[in-house]
Amino acid sequence: MTDTAATTSKVSTMQPFAVGDLFLGATDLNVPTDDHAGDGRIFQFDKNMNMKGVLYTTGTTHLVKGLTFAPDGLLWAFDSAEHAIIWVDPKTGSQVSPGYKFPSRPWSSAFWDKAGNTYLYEHITGTMDKVPEKYRPMTKMVPGTDYVGFGHVLKFSKDGTLIKEFNTETSTSFAGHLGVTSCLLSADETHLIYTTETSKRLMRYDIIADKQLPDLMQLPQEAREFMFCLGLSKDGTILATRGAKWEHIDNDGKVVRSYPLEGPGWAIIKESLDGQYVFVNSFFTGQCLKFEKDSGRVVGTCTVPAQRSLAGFAEYPG
Repeated sequence: MTDTAATTSKVSTMQPFAVGDLFLGATDLNVPTDDHAGDGRIFQFDKNMNMKGVLYTTGTTHLVKGLTFAPDGLLWAFDSAEHAIIWVDPKTGSQVSPGYKFPSRPWSSAFWDKAGNTYLYEHITGTMDKVPEKYRPMTKMVPGTDYVGFGHVLKFSKDGTLIKEFNTETSTSFAGHLGVTSCLLSADETHLIYTTETSKRLMRYDIIADKQLPDLMQLPQEAREFMFCLGLSKDGTILATRGAKWEHIDNDGKVVRSYPLEGPGWAIIKESLDGQYVFVNSFFTGQCLKFEKDSGRVVGTCTVPAQRSLAGFAEYPG
């Protein structure tokens, strides 16, 4: 296993995908005046966490985030600052266009229901005055509105036609303008489970009755504990990163297992395709750790050459 992936030039070397390949979105933050801006990159590792290649994205200027695989095998990634969606063809490892466009919104990521409908969720919310001053130059308005985003989840048909916009609540965050930053569809496809990064709420929304539900979990206000990212486990629990630990949370909002993490910045969490492992990624250091799900023992690691920009992770299902 490789500890560090290195690139010497801005030449894309991504290869056709193999089952179990790992993909990490980590922008090269090479713009001195903007700590979220630079050349978009998606790194490719094999199932043993050895470096295979890198794709330099087009149409992006800031963090490449929210990596996920669609039912047709396309790799999706997002640049919420540019309202951009990136599609990568698994047969060639090259960036492609699906032939249709979604509305211009600050998308965070996507997921799909069993019928193949696409759900996209907005990374930020509010008006420009709610955005910290240092982020305003990189923040676009939603066309035709006075808002930078609404923090909503939107449902689209297979051809990109809007079916429904869900008026999801968001929560207080450190940045002050974050919306829905991590979102899951319940196993029975009746409700959303989601959070606002650095908030204290694990929220739910009924997509059948179209209404906000009581929170699944609320962290103590007095404790220095916050929600970061979510994932689904084959055992029915919700995976969550909570700063210096990752946890399994049941459908009653109770923590059933908890494992420590060293240092800050741990964010993206996803279970492996076979359900035996959990991948946890550090936004700060560019490190990806592979844990045995049941024991919490680290069994693999890889690192991308990036500081404060590892914002996307996905495993290719084939």
